[in-house]
Amino acid sequence: MSVLPKKTANKTVWSHCNECGQETKHNIVHQAKRIRTYDHDQYPIDVGSNWSILQCGGCEEVAMRRVDWCSEDDPHGGPNDPTFFPARVSRRKPVWLTREDAPSTDIGMLDEVYAALHADSRRLAMMGARAIIDVVITRTVGDQGNFARGLDELEARELIGKRDRSIIESAIEAGSAAMHRGHQPTADDINVVIDIVERMIQAEILEAKAKILAEATPPRKRASAKKTNLHAKH
Repeated sequence: MSVLPKKTANKTVWSHCNECGQETKHNIVHQAKRIRTYDHDQYPIDVGSNWSILQCGGCEEVAMRRVDWCSEDDPHGGPNDPTFFPARVSRRKPVWLTREDAPSTDIGMLDEVYAALHADSRRLAMMGARAIIDVVITRTVGDQGNFARGLDELEARELIGKRDRSIIESAIEAGSAAMHRGHQPTADDINVVIDIVERMIQAEILEAKAKILAEATPPRKRASAKKTNLHAKH
């Protein structure tokens, strides 16, 4: 690997920043390149990678960008898509989840779903989201044998309404399509499903916290019988 000329101090590029959660201006603090030449007794072909270390001009987060190229690439096709390390985050973990209020199983599974989403592995992310819904339902009403019976039990216990059931069923069906029929969901599709999954987990957390809040809240004082009689005379 050879180092490119060290003239990067004033070079900047626009790139997504995981910490800022949006595209920001990055400083190119270092560059390097790797080139390999292959000659099959006909004509040489060069294959290489250009590496850049980027630092966000706002939060100062550091990332590495790699662009692969080949001398046979179409010169009019533009540069190849870059690969980032770590991968650029397409969806940030919600703040309430980082407080570790959720069950550890949910946190671990959600982390894997986010990792798949960041790698644009949308089918895997959708399958993982479906699995989390199964875990949440089983934890709430026990193993009912299948999703339909689990939703029946949730509805029977008045833990969800008809509108909630319809929303959850849509997420389950999307996960089943990815798992059993090879369906490739769009980015919008998977984001909707993860919205639903996060909502289910947060609802559990809020329910538990609401009970604690209710127990800690002092009850309203009732008016004394004497005051009640005085009001009655007037």
